[in-house]
Formats: sequence, structure tokens, C-alpha cells
Amino acid sequence: MRRLHGAEEAEGFFTRRSWALDDPLPDQIRDSVKRIFGEDLTALQVAARIIADVRRDGDRAILRHSGEIDGVELEFIEVPADEMSAAASELPPEILCSLEFAAGRIEAFQKSACPAGWTDPDESYGEVVTPVARAGIYVPAGTAPLASTVLMTAIPARVAGVSEVILCTPASGGRLPDPSILAAASIAGVDRIFKIGGAQAIAAMALGTETVPAVDIVCGPGNVFTTAAKKLLYGEVGIDGIFGPTETLVIADADANPEFCAADLIAQAEHDPMARPVLVTTSREMADQVETALDERLTALDRRAIAQAALDDNGAIVLVETVEEAVRLANSMAPEHLCLAVADPHRYVPLIKSAGGIFVGEYSAEVLGDYIAGPSHVMPTSGTARFASALSVRNFLRFTPVVAINADAFMDIGKHAIELAKLEGLGGHAAAADIRLKKLVGE
Repeated sequence: MRRLHGAEEAEGFFTRRSWALDDPLPDQIRDSVKRIFGEDLTALQVAARIIADVRRDGDRAILRHSGEIDGVELEFIEVPADEMSAAASELPPEILCSLEFAAGRIEAFQKSACPAGWTDPDESYGEVVTPVARAGIYVPAGTAPLASTVLMTAIPARVAGVSEVILCTPASGGRLPDPSILAAASIAGVDRIFKIGGAQAIAAMALGTETVPAVDIVCGPGNVFTTAAKKLLYGEVGIDGIFGPTETLVIADADANPEFCAADLIAQAEHDPMARPVLVTTSREMADQVETALDERLTALDRRAIAQAALDDNGAIVLVETVEEAVRLANSMAPEHLCLAVADPHRYVPLIKSAGGIFVGEYSAEVLGDYIAGPSHVMPTSGTARFASALSVRNFLRFTPVVAINADAFMDIGKHAIELAKLEGLGGHAAAADIRLKKLVGE
């Protein structure tokens, strides 16, 4: 991992753009794109073509792209309901127990986070809170089934009161998705599952097809093509966020456990060669110890090549003078995960202004956040924590202001509306208030 010294040197690294949807694709992916589409395209251009196809041809486009892109010849798009309900019986009891345990904590957290409507009769206003009618969840497929992502996305929707939750996830070889995905969907209360991946899945949920119903919001992580599709479809459908590679920043002082720090960095690095694992420490000795621990742990890691690439290309160890300086750097990076491996970590929480999630103390391991801590692990990346939040029950709710002004209140405030309407030259606005005020004065 590269070594950086102080805020000035680290600032450029922290704020540099790590990816963009209109960048040239990696060579291997570019070759596939050329083979399928006949020319060199960016992720945004690929997504735009797929969206146009789904908009025009519906299910036929889904089947065509699933065959050409995913190599999956689908006989049917939707997973039969009985297959979903029966999946739990195929899992080892300990796996099913852990899924149910995680679901319980996720549900409890989201219920605590769920906002309620309110009213202030004295001021004659308030808000009503209403869930969207239908939510679409996307869960990518990779080298391992992401059953946890099903729980982390579908349960907040259910707690919000969404009437129907659908799930799109790829299935290799035309087979059903992994039993753990189906079981997690059953536990989380998913209504329907479709064996669709990539940009075509996002387009299907956003636009609707003969088989897939159009949803009000699409949520969940994905690859560069699903992310591009979400960006292009935003406005036609609600989107939880535009996600880039995962990132973790660990702040450690001289008394932190270097083995813990190294383990947390590798846990992020093994996700993706583009992942960004960063250690910011006040101790040169800690930096050396963590680097040694990283080398030792990598030797036994199944996904060593992926983790090594992330550490070498995107990772960094930054030396700073104080924990406060480390927090300032963290705020400039706005990382997805911010871990505080320092003495008295609660002292620094109020200083953190930009992070997807804050993990306080060495036993609040980020890996717990990935699975069973309670908050959703779908969090803002690539600096978007400056303005975005982790996925939660709030993503599936709408907040509608209610104004209920009576005659007495209108007598007090109507004249101010008239003055402001005149200021803006909107005579019709002024008259709409004035006619009411004259009626009340006349009475």
C-alpha cells in the first residue's frame, strides 16, 4: 500500500475521482461489449441501448439480452412461488438460523428509524407519511450468493409498509437463483422474484414489461451497467443512489489492534479490485504493524488476487499528527464505512460530518454491518455520503405536507401572502388571498 504523509498529501488522493460511468471499460469487458453490440461503447451507452430495447420490446428484449450478455437462455422469467417458499428446506439449519437472526435485527433497527406523520394544530400544518406502492430490489450475482443484500433491501421496504416488493437477480444457466437468495426473500417478505440481471433488470423494473410490473423505486447495488441504467432512468423511477466501488477508512491510534485493522481492510479489499481500503493512523509503528499483518493475512486468503489489486491500486496508509486531523481527512473523503479504532471513540462521533456508516470501537467491526448489525449495508460510496444516506425505511416513504388553516389563522397570515405576491408581481396570487381576507373582514 502507498504511504501518504499529512493532510496536504492525502487530500488529493482522498478526493480524486476513482471511476466514472463514461470512462473506457476494462479491456476484457470492452471485448465482450464489442462482441455483443458490434462497437466500442461506454457503460452509459450500453445501458442506454438496453433501456431503449426494453422500452420497445419488453419481455422479448429481456430474453434476448439475458442470452447475449449473461449466456442464460430463459424459459420463463419469474420464479414460481412454490420454489421460493420451499427454498428454506434446502439450507443447513445454522444458515437459516443466521438469516432469521439478521432479519430480526434489521427489522428492529428499521422500525426504530421509521418516521411518523405529525400535525401542529396551533400552526395549522403538518405532514402525512405514505409508503410507495411497489418497490423493486436488485441483488447482483457473483462468486457467492448475496442473501444478506436481500434482507438489507427488502426488509426496510416492508417496514415502510410497501404493498408489493419484487426482486430481480440473475440465475446462471437458466436455473433458479441460489436457495439462500430464495430463502432470504421469503424471510424478508418479497412477493415476486424474476431471474433477470444487469441493466435489463433495472429497465424492466423501472419501465415494466408484460411480465415484470413497473415499480415506484429501484434499490440495491450492482455492477457498472446496472449503475449506469439507474442513472439514466432516474426521474422515471425513484433510485436509491448511484453506487461505485466499496470503500472503508479505518482511523487507528497507537493503541489499536493492528490485526483487527488489517482484517477490516482486507474484508473490503476482497470485494472488488476497485475497492478502496484506507488506514489513517497517528502512529508510524501502527502503520508498519498493519502492513505486516496485511501481508500475512493475504497469504491465506482465497480471494487474494482481488484483495491484492485493491490494496495496491486504491489502498493507502496515511500518517497524521492527531485523531482530529484524521477525522477531517475522513470528512473530505466521505467514505462508505468509517471505523474508529481509537481510545474513547465516542468522543469523535460528533466531529464526523460525512460517512455512509460509522463503526465505533474495535468490536463494531464493519463486517457486522455487512450482515447483522441492523442498519442496511447498502450505503453511499465514491464521496456521495456528502449528500446521501444509507438505504433505510425512509427511502420507501413519501412526506407530504398538509396545510389546514382556518379562518382565524387566515386573518393573521393572509395579509403577508398578499404583500409577497405583490412583490413578485403576481396579481392573481394576491387576489386569491385578498378575496378571502375581504370576506372575513366583511363578516
